[in-house]
Amino acid sequence: MPPRPSLADRLPELVDAATAVFAEKGYKATQMADVAAAMGVAAGSLYNYVEGKEGLFALCLDSMMREGTPPPDLTLPLATPPLEVTLRRLDERAKAWLELRALNAALEGQPPRGRAGGELAAVVAEIYDLIGRTREAIDMIERSARDLPELASLFYHEWRRPLLRKIGAYLESRMDSGHFRRLDDLRVAAVFVLETVAWSASHRFHDPDGRRLDDASTRSTIIDLIVGTFMPGGITTSQEDGNDP
Repeated sequence: MPPRPSLADRLPELVDAATAVFAEKGYKATQMADVAAAMGVAAGSLYNYVEGKEGLFALCLDSMMREGTPPPDLTLPLATPPLEVTLRRLDERAKAWLELRALNAALEGQPPRGRAGGELAAVVAEIYDLIGRTREAIDMIERSARDLPELASLFYHEWRRPLLRKIGAYLESRMDSGHFRRLDDLRVAAVFVLETVAWSASHRFHDPDGRRLDDASTRSTIIDLIVGTFMPGGITTSQEDGNDP
């Protein structure tokens, strides 16, 4: 008979269950009993892991910072850190994620001759992959931000809006250089890029029709559609012929 898993062994299972419940219900409405039901254990057993809901929320956020790698030498139940400490660490991690190499490089120079579409495709793919890789974390943060003003400030003011400004600055530079067609409102264009990517990489999994879409073809189609939106004449990455527009 195989040995029973230890509390530490089941910690990733707890994090997965709690993250899903927080993402669905938000911080305020989530109860420890909800998480226990999702995990398939008695509600009282969760207190072997954490001191309460606040500690469980901090554990989920901390797991996001470490991208799921369990910390060494755990002492259970885990102590509950102050929320401001957890959010400060999360802010540092999120800003490191948002140092997007393709976007930063695109902001620093002009694309090689005839490769504006390929450059934009790389920028969109990088954002797509980041959102796709962290979508469970984003769901939990975005839903719980309705209950926690400090988290909402981070999500909207410190992460999302600076990213929108960078996307807008990149699009404007390529419109000014003639690589992209001119659009009326850069803010709308930046939101279009980010929200199109966010739906296809993350939010579509909440939609029964969206969940039916193939992941690889959704990614490639969305990238191609966004590139075609901005390229003069709707040229896609596969149609670039080496000539500047």
